[in-house]
Amino acid sequence: MSEAPVDVIALAEARKLAKATKDFALADHLREEISVLGWQIKDLPGSYELSPQPTFETFTSFDDVPETPTNARYLALIKVDGWLEDIKTCTDALHERAPEVAVLLVDVSGDTEIAEGVHHIASAHGFHEIHLTRDPGWGPVMRSASEKFHAENIILMDPSTVLLENPIPAIDATFANPGVVAVGWRGALVNIEDAWRTVDDKGPGEVDVLLGYFMAVRRKALLATEAPHTKALFYRNADLELSLELRAHGGRLVALDLPLAQGRHRGYHDSEPAMRERESKKNYDRILAKFRGRSEILSPRR
Repeated sequence: MSEAPVDVIALAEARKLAKATKDFALADHLREEISVLGWQIKDLPGSYELSPQPTFETFTSFDDVPETPTNARYLALIKVDGWLEDIKTCTDALHERAPEVAVLLVDVSGDTEIAEGVHHIASAHGFHEIHLTRDPGWGPVMRSASEKFHAENIILMDPSTVLLENPIPAIDATFANPGVVAVGWRGALVNIEDAWRTVDDKGPGEVDVLLGYFMAVRRKALLATEAPHTKALFYRNADLELSLELRAHGGRLVALDLPLAQGRHRGYHDSEPAMRERESKKNYDRILAKFRGRSEILSPRR
């Protein structure tokens, strides 16, 4: 344990007790108090480790993040929960094969080593970086980042996605049609016969929904909607909700056969199963409540 001041150690001990009694709201609050005093806390089995705050700035909320014009045509948003090697693989390929794309890494891991790794990656490649003391969830991160960082187009990108070649020329060609507001790697059609409860994967072409592995959206069109929804704490189905919001505002969505590959999808396979199913259902329930039966917003069946 580091030689932290007595008041910081007292907060850390109080946080340890809060976690033991499953008072996670208090534990989050105490982490923020420790951060304000210039220290970071890393959880260990039955204990903790304190270390001084790193040289980069850490925010308690996106509300404190200043607006940043990037002057970029494309800005990729990547939420970092952990798995630094995946982040490095994803961003190395992005930097090498599509250097015209600006990148924002949003670190919500709460882990000192991950935060320092993100800072190293961002510094090496000239990326933007934001470090938050807690994870507000996928929807709030993607929505707030889209509001705070200005670019012509926003790319929602999962760290499991790896560029094999530059996808931007194909996306540019599709965006030449002003009616197209979003272009993605994988898309689907709502299954009307199943009362909107499922979607059917489709190949290239116009679709009802795009999946958030790699999804480029005109920023102006995105901000005209309420999505990604701030209640979407988990990514799953929140990308479908954004897609239908875009279609409800009159936009067209197109799936392309882009030169991308996917590694292990940590967001799904390494998430806690009960939380994953609970939050996924909440997201889809919002979709059904708002859109079910509104066939006029859907793309032509194929």
